[in-house]
Amino acid sequence: MCGRTACTLEPDDLRCACRFKDSKGREYKPDWKDAPNGKSYFPSYNIAPSLYTPVLLSAQHFDAGECSSPRVIQPMQWGLIPSWHKGTASEKAFETNNCRAESMLEKMTYKVPLQKGRRCVILADGFYEWKRDKDAKQPYFIYFSKLQNEPDINPVQPNVKVEVREESVENIKENSTCGELKRIKEEGQKDMKVQIKRESMDNTSTISNIDDTDVKIGEIKTDFKKEATEGPCNVERRLLTMAGVFDVWRPDPSSEPVYSYSVITVESSSAMSWIHHRMPAILANDDEIEQWLNFGDVPMIKAAKLIRAVSCIDSHPVSSVVNNSRHNSPDCVKKIEIGKTKQTASSSFMSAWLSKGQKVKSEEPPTKRAKVT
Repeated sequence: MCGRTACTLEPDDLRCACRFKDSKGREYKPDWKDAPNGKSYFPSYNIAPSLYTPVLLSAQHFDAGECSSPRVIQPMQWGLIPSWHKGTASEKAFETNNCRAESMLEKMTYKVPLQKGRRCVILADGFYEWKRDKDAKQPYFIYFSKLQNEPDINPVQPNVKVEVREESVENIKENSTCGELKRIKEEGQKDMKVQIKRESMDNTSTISNIDDTDVKIGEIKTDFKKEATEGPCNVERRLLTMAGVFDVWRPDPSSEPVYSYSVITVESSSAMSWIHHRMPAILANDDEIEQWLNFGDVPMIKAAKLIRAVSCIDSHPVSSVVNNSRHNSPDCVKKIEIGKTKQTASSSFMSAWLSKGQKVKSEEPPTKRAKVT
């Protein structure tokens, strides 16, 4: 699972860290778009659900000409709020911070936005997970491995069955944004939707066995002629890129839209299972990021193959200060040695203060009181 992350880069540095090349070899930085409801992203070592964090998505979700790059970074609320939700935003934030891959196309909360192509990538320095050891919990910080040039992909995928059904473009119009509709061919070609259902481990019909050559989606024609011509990037940090699903919700028809997301999770790989049995679905390279974001050319039946456990991660134990989501400092990600605790200034002061109240025993033996007869 994923219940706490860290992302400490400023917006301009995030854009540099996410620069990429298109199929023609042109280099871009993603555009930065502020959240339309006025909420802001604040870099932090300790990010909890309900806060706004940077999310990478395709420019296909916006009106033509609105973006100068094929990708956009926009702050979104962590904890998906379905477009059909009635009530307040806080009612859903902690219920939908994670989305299980095995049922993501069964539950309406995730199936509806995924059928609209609302796939995204959550950006972070890394995430925290707690290892339970008897009655204690030890937090760990998990991030991309720095020792491997090529990702070690765990071949185990969620064991699921894919069922394809057709739905016309006309039926999608009711719940799609203007920008999304402009990018779907209006030639009567049918958009394919995918339903993923659980299947027992002994069944051989898995995602990897599906032939997706017959599954197509309307071609999206977008030509970004403006290349990134800004100054050079000095940020070489590799951000952790987690697959996610987002949706757009309005508290009322006159309100600004609220963008929110869930992190997709899978059963852990061997690199993670000793800490926790669930982990985020991590996209290991830019080719995988492109396939996940490009809902116009890559249908869900093909993109679903990217949702699996990977082993190209490292981890180290960190201090329990991260347990309190209000604690935001480099101490949250600093590596510690388990079993060795460092006495802080406040704890030293408290120990000294408590010792003053203790009675000191005299080294001399007490005198015996004379017995009165």
